[in-house]
Amino acid sequence: MTNSFDTNEIERRARAASFQDGLMEIFAAVVLTIIAIAWVASPSLVGIAAAFVVLFGWRVVERFKRRITYPRIGYYQERAEDAATTGRGMLIFIGGAIAVMIGAVVIVGDVTDASEWRRAAPLLSGLTLAGGFWYAGERSGLIRHRVIAVYSVVTGVLLWAFSSGATYEPLVWHLLGLALPLMAIGTWALEHFIRTHPLPHGAIDA
Repeated sequence: MTNSFDTNEIERRARAASFQDGLMEIFAAVVLTIIAIAWVASPSLVGIAAAFVVLFGWRVVERFKRRITYPRIGYYQERAEDAATTGRGMLIFIGGAIAVMIGAVVIVGDVTDASEWRRAAPLLSGLTLAGGFWYAGERSGLIRHRVIAVYSVVTGVLLWAFSSGATYEPLVWHLLGLALPLMAIGTWALEHFIRTHPLPHGAIDA
């Protein structure tokens, strides 16, 4: 009798389990809130805030995973993807989102009017963030990530359609409008994860 193992299926299940703790959603909510606050304070601070998150954000998430997630389900290290392929895919998607934004301005607005570009900012934000969450859904297999992606697009389109473009305020509302449900979903997922994955006997919850 021989045992056959579907390594891809095993990896998919392990990856999905590693996303169940809700930490990704909480992290995303914090990031979007920081960017929104930085944008309100001064748009020039957005780059600094984003750089800080890129450099230190995932380290914080990893520390929480070591305290909360790994003691409950074990350590999982995802198989490395081809960086060039992933980067090329991201650039193509972002380029497509920018093309959609430009097309929207050309079709329904005036490309020489700065307010039209401010008005289209939530549209670009909605499409770009949707791509990130849809990709996360493809990797995790969790439906909530795809729901968030659709929500991002819908809210981005609505804010673009009904805003005047006088300020960047609709963009800030889009970021905060995503951060709030992300924080709620992440907090619920984390509480559910801790409740349904108790620590092994004798382990100490850090």
